[in-house]
Amino acid sequence: MIFRHIAALALAAAVLTASAEDFDLVNVTLVDGTGAGPRAGVTVSVRDGRIAAISGDGPAAAADIRQINLKERFLLPGLIDSHAHIESPAAALRALQSGVTTARVLGDNFLQAVYTRDLVKRGRVPGPELLVSPGHIRPKPGTAFFMVYPEFADAIDGELRGPDRIAAATRALIAKGADVVKVGASERAGLAHTDPRKPELTEDEIRAAVTEAANNGLHVAAHAHAREGCAAAVRAGVRSIEHGTWCDDDTLAEMKRRGTYFVPTLAAMSPLADPKGNAADEVALRLRTQAMMGPLRAAVASAHAMGIPIAASTDGSYADDDIGGLRVAHDIALLREFGGLSPLESITAATLNGARVAGIESRTGTIRVGLEADLVACDGDPLVDGRTLFEPRLVVSDGRILIEGLGL
Repeated sequence: MIFRHIAALALAAAVLTASAEDFDLVNVTLVDGTGAGPRAGVTVSVRDGRIAAISGDGPAAAADIRQINLKERFLLPGLIDSHAHIESPAAALRALQSGVTTARVLGDNFLQAVYTRDLVKRGRVPGPELLVSPGHIRPKPGTAFFMVYPEFADAIDGELRGPDRIAAATRALIAKGADVVKVGASERAGLAHTDPRKPELTEDEIRAAVTEAANNGLHVAAHAHAREGCAAAVRAGVRSIEHGTWCDDDTLAEMKRRGTYFVPTLAAMSPLADPKGNAADEVALRLRTQAMMGPLRAAVASAHAMGIPIAASTDGSYADDDIGGLRVAHDIALLREFGGLSPLESITAATLNGARVAGIESRTGTIRVGLEADLVACDGDPLVDGRTLFEPRLVVSDGRILIEGLGL
């Protein structure tokens, strides 16, 4: 294990040798993330880490500006994983290699995601921009939570309950550097002994978290499978519903009215993410997936038909032991197949909508002049065959070329 981490960090150091520079990407087929169709023969100029120009005519070659001819390859905004669990530099590097330049990390064990985020910010390791909830606020948050937040340890053998206590827990996460706050509106699906149909925090408790987060300019993401939990979280004013398996039409209508985002984690709630062993708990989880897939896919299709904004995600860790090895491209494919999203809409779900749910669309999520240069290039046409997104040829994050394939 130690040697694997050393090897991963060595690779990270090698990637970081690519320093920031000004450059032009020429002969690009552009999909800008806004929902507009592809444009061929485009040049995208990057200066000082931002998109400086988008032109149909290639600029005159300049001695001090590098030109990279993409040879009609497709160029997209960097992918956004709106629900991930990245907690190490090695995992951050894998996410980057899959084209992810921004990720919301919803939950954190022992502040590993926070520390990884800070290493990326300081340029010490390569990775996506990580927007972290340094914990998951729920009635039974687990031992790891109490080790980081011992001021709530009186609830270790009971439950963390009441609006005042939930507000205090929200303040505690913010004090640890939260970019977003995750709350539990229903029990988990990924543990055989829990029941995802069972609500957790009450509407008043979730509202207390929403109010406290808003006072600090932050949003709340609600883990919610149960019908009642989804409804309570939406009424309480959360920014996004994560999962939403049994979200009914009344709650979807309220989401549409309020502008609540839907992050359904379709790939995670499919056989792709199932444990592969034959232990009783593993078999139980595979059977649970079969029971939950249908309602979730129906909810996503209804949400799309209603015009509710949907964001792509993995709910994955990108770690060595990540079951399923999910990538955003998996979710894009399922959003097309079962959610009814068009190819362009599925790209928007993984770019602009991801930026919007995180509240950062003014600086990333699309390819527009003035925005951060977060870019991904791939060999084939991702609107025809989304599998081309599994191995990007070029990844640019904040104007730095961090992944560059041979032949570019």
